[in-house]
Amino acid sequence: MKLLHLSHTDGGAGAGRAAYRIHQSMLKLGLSSNMLVADKRTSDSSVMALRHSIFSTARFCEWLEARRGRYMVANPSLFFSPGSCSQFDLSEHPKLRNADIVNLYWVNGGFLSPESLARINKPLVWRLSDIWPFSGGCHYPGTCDGFQTACGNCPQLRKRGDNDHSHRLWSRKKTAWRILDLTVVAPSHWMAALARRSTLFGGYRVEVIPTGIDLDIYRPQSPISSRARWHLPQDRILIIFGAISPTGEVRKGYHLLRKALELIAPTPLSHRMLAVVFGNDNSVQEELPIPGIWLGRIEDDHALASIYNCADVVVVPSLEDNLPNVALEAISCGAPVAAFDVGGMREIVEDGRNGRLAKAGDAEGLAHAILDIAMSRESTTNLSSISLRTNARSHAKTKFSLSIQANRYLELYQDILSTPSKIRR
Repeated sequence: MKLLHLSHTDGGAGAGRAAYRIHQSMLKLGLSSNMLVADKRTSDSSVMALRHSIFSTARFCEWLEARRGRYMVANPSLFFSPGSCSQFDLSEHPKLRNADIVNLYWVNGGFLSPESLARINKPLVWRLSDIWPFSGGCHYPGTCDGFQTACGNCPQLRKRGDNDHSHRLWSRKKTAWRILDLTVVAPSHWMAALARRSTLFGGYRVEVIPTGIDLDIYRPQSPISSRARWHLPQDRILIIFGAISPTGEVRKGYHLLRKALELIAPTPLSHRMLAVVFGNDNSVQEELPIPGIWLGRIEDDHALASIYNCADVVVVPSLEDNLPNVALEAISCGAPVAAFDVGGMREIVEDGRNGRLAKAGDAEGLAHAILDIAMSRESTTNLSSISLRTNARSHAKTKFSLSIQANRYLELYQDILSTPSKIRR
């Protein structure tokens, strides 16, 4: 079996890292696996970069795609991919011609257009990082259900109408993708339900395969040693929050985390707390109502694992999310998570066992969730720090190991290749 993985990148944000982990898992199973990316982040020789210079036409296309998306949206904190620019036609690429199955991941940023994707005449497996593959351009729908019909009148666009850009992109996808030999994989049951309700993917086979985490890297370590590595105090309650751009995307919920910490600030426990933030924005810790420290942008897996091992609580305040890596990595390290009950979060956080869930958008509820976990350090009840950490690690080992994910994908690939049908519905 020869596999080819197509992803905008093999690192960076969660989608690229998840794609690379699946590729690596296939290699460990002894399969022939290669990866083609626009933006190569690793030194792995089995990953081939299609863009070789920051001054290339492809790089300009990526910039243009992002610029058009920012211009179209009514709210600059929303992320919209218009799918209007692509420099890669991979239909004749030798790696693709030799592949038995092509696995797709996040292919935006000028990587693949609907039309260039349709020219890939191979069995396709598309792992959904968000809903863009079956929407008219948005990555998360909010309260909109336009993807269940034909999009149009998109609430995220400045210029809305029956035939707005979202409807036109949806129509391009419908035309281009009607001949796809496609199987859809969703990391969460929440994302799978959205895909099944969509008009573009609703007729295809949709499987749920949770994201796998390297449990040998993301594992419990000594909190004392981990805090010493990052020069963090041993006697403080550390509240950790991480995002590539914490304040740049409203969906990530930083504004609600800040509001929750404002509610915590007057409590007696707050003087023992320290907020630890990692990501791109170094101003975050200065805005918080409790003392904070910024660790910078962290992409190395071993460094991230060490940070999670410093935590008393990891907060993931997303208002919409699929199966976020931050929460998965945190529980794998035994760190309890406080989050909103949205998307696939309840598949990671078992409320009261390995963390706490609050009602979506309820900052007061999030504050209580954080305080409940913080106070578990001194608790001898069922919600003790030890039981939270033990349950977190146990849940990760049971549901989110790389080996479980790899075997599920292998079984799916084998089933696809043994099925003669052209369109897998």
